[in-house]
Amino acid sequence: MPVSKVFVQPQSLRTAIAFFTLLIATPAFAQQTAPASAPPSEAIDFFGFKFSQSERFKFGGELVAGWSHDGAQATLGFEKQGRVGMAILSVAGTVIDHVRYFVSVNPVSETTARPACGEKDFFFPNDPSLVAAIGPLVKCDVEDGLKRVDTYNTFSLDYITQQGILREGYVDWGISDFVSLRGGRFILPIGLAPREVGAATAKDMTRITRLNAEANFGAMLAVTARRGDHSLFDAGLMAVLGDGNREKDYDWFYFVNTSLDTNSAVTLVASARLTPIKALDVRAAYKKGYTGSKVERLPSYWASKRNDDALVVSVKLSPTSWASVFGEYAKYKWGPTVTSGELVGLPDLAAIDKPGYFVGAMLDAPIAGKVRAGGSVVREELTRDDSLIQYLTLNRLYGVSMGKKDRALVVRGFVDVNRLVNISFFWMGVSNPFPWVSGSWPVTGPAAFTGREPDRIGVSVTVRTP
Repeated sequence: MPVSKVFVQPQSLRTAIAFFTLLIATPAFAQQTAPASAPPSEAIDFFGFKFSQSERFKFGGELVAGWSHDGAQATLGFEKQGRVGMAILSVAGTVIDHVRYFVSVNPVSETTARPACGEKDFFFPNDPSLVAAIGPLVKCDVEDGLKRVDTYNTFSLDYITQQGILREGYVDWGISDFVSLRGGRFILPIGLAPREVGAATAKDMTRITRLNAEANFGAMLAVTARRGDHSLFDAGLMAVLGDGNREKDYDWFYFVNTSLDTNSAVTLVASARLTPIKALDVRAAYKKGYTGSKVERLPSYWASKRNDDALVVSVKLSPTSWASVFGEYAKYKWGPTVTSGELVGLPDLAAIDKPGYFVGAMLDAPIAGKVRAGGSVVREELTRDDSLIQYLTLNRLYGVSMGKKDRALVVRGFVDVNRLVNISFFWMGVSNPFPWVSGSWPVTGPAAFTGREPDRIGVSVTVRTP
């Protein structure tokens, strides 16, 4: 039986959740009689405030602020943007032997799109009137709806959709030296992380990196093989709720909280990382799942069950300690499922394949003491196809068609002090085939289908605790 069929029944979902809860809870009860000895505490100065640090309680923080010129938001006069994008506070520690916890919060939670009230001569895909006729009444957001449209048109510097202010919160159980189990909300290990390719915020990330960035609730069983201190192989098998990428495929689902599980199937993710030598890093990840759900009494293309599959293969080669080249190939499968298409009167609706890649190089060399400087160049190409483009193509709206490419060139430079303070500069040339479907250009009137190119330029400052 196909994997996608196994988990579709509610009874199976309840069984899976109960199973993972039992796995997570068992070691905590079993080992309460053998608490770990607490080593002497040490203090950390966190932006002027001193905190006691120990194996039980380790405090950390990361502050990211940035200024940018974003052509995608120029029409309404908001192209100059300066914001604190992340103010992440974290705490980690050992509860008992082999059981650790990690919690991080970011009060600056601006990633999620908001329902737009609309604007004369513009098309906004997040206009609640698209679903208001058949769905629950959705109030538009006068303040942010026009500026938090989608991943093509937003002021957000963050790239992770959170559960309120909670970014991550999980418990790790070290079953052995080679096997561990994680339960809670965590960032899925898919593709190269933003820092590994030189990115600082969502403004200078490639689109593939943003699509891969997903935090979700579930469980992960991980195995590792080491040679001394060097990890040769890591692999993980995850079962998560899904819905983490719902908005990226315009599955607005009446704008309900994206941390709520709207689909009846568990999403499966498998990832592996091979580092036979320190200079070579090869990774692969595969995701099979869905976002959203069919609601028979409220049939809507914008609130439907969607495919959410991904295959991502990454390679990074570092011939020296100060230079590396990297690349990543991704192929996503999106769009409404066959049964959702039938529900909205589109019985022949095909799944959407969304392939793409990026390649780049990065330099990172010491210049004086603990100060390092460098930069990176990345070229990306990704199919623009998604559920929005499919819908507009089927309805012959706004000159949109399937099969067009979204291209980008990113040039970055940075100065880094002891890996704790980083100042980054970037320029990003964006070639978006349809900027007007994200509310960036008008679609009617004398200036229809014209506007500022959605290029970006900016600077960011990142400060971290040791």
